[in-house]
Amino acid sequence: MEIKVNGFNIFGREIPFYGLLFVLGFAVAVLTAIPKARRMKLPFTEIACSAVFAGVGGILGAKLLSVLTSINYIIEYHISFLDVVRNGFVFYGGLIGGALGLLIYAKAFHEPILRYFDLYAAGTALGHAFGRVGCLFSGCCYGLPTAGSFFVVYRSAIDPNTPLGLPLLPVQLIESFCLVAIFAVCEIVFYCGGKRGVSAAVYAFSYATTRFVLEFFRGDPVRGLWGGLSTSQYISLAIIVVCSVVVVCAALRRRAARKVK
Repeated sequence: MEIKVNGFNIFGREIPFYGLLFVLGFAVAVLTAIPKARRMKLPFTEIACSAVFAGVGGILGAKLLSVLTSINYIIEYHISFLDVVRNGFVFYGGLIGGALGLLIYAKAFHEPILRYFDLYAAGTALGHAFGRVGCLFSGCCYGLPTAGSFFVVYRSAIDPNTPLGLPLLPVQLIESFCLVAIFAVCEIVFYCGGKRGVSAAVYAFSYATTRFVLEFFRGDPVRGLWGGLSTSQYISLAIIVVCSVVVVCAALRRRAARKVK
């Protein structure tokens, strides 16, 4: 598959696929939360307000981590700091920032935070899947060169490091498929009556594991590499450990409660 980066021209203004799919992904994440909110008996204003907090936190976090992982790139290639802030976006920064935004909202209005994590967990996975398709069209977050039959060739790309005319593994599309599967699992867990926080935990653990593996097949250098692992892999490991500890602690508490009875 060959791709030449472009977008839609609306009223003489070029709208890139990445920006369009990013906005669409955020909208999908919010829309999938609406039936869950009804199930939780939450008013629509709760979705709107919490989405604003999550969105603002997500954008700030994504931009901040983008700058932190691009410092060497900025210095080596004399890239404008403002260009990195304007164009850079790191998902894990957005995820952490969005979670902090929800935490601030929940604390401010004295609401249980796990309820909001469950509200947006599945939708975050599906929205992210749209975002990764945007990455595919923009030529960022690309995969390693491949000799296989499943590849993408770029004739132009937003990322100046993207190899042009070379078959690359479409790791963005692979991640998108995985995210759709994670979305389906999270939806099943939520609507089958899982305990509060379980859907969010399933999403966090599943995505962290998927991302850790797929990072080995990424070819873009601007990801922050230390000790052979990328920034995202270290964050993935941290999430996997935290989720595992939470599950073990919950199991031990249930076991202790049964003994008391």
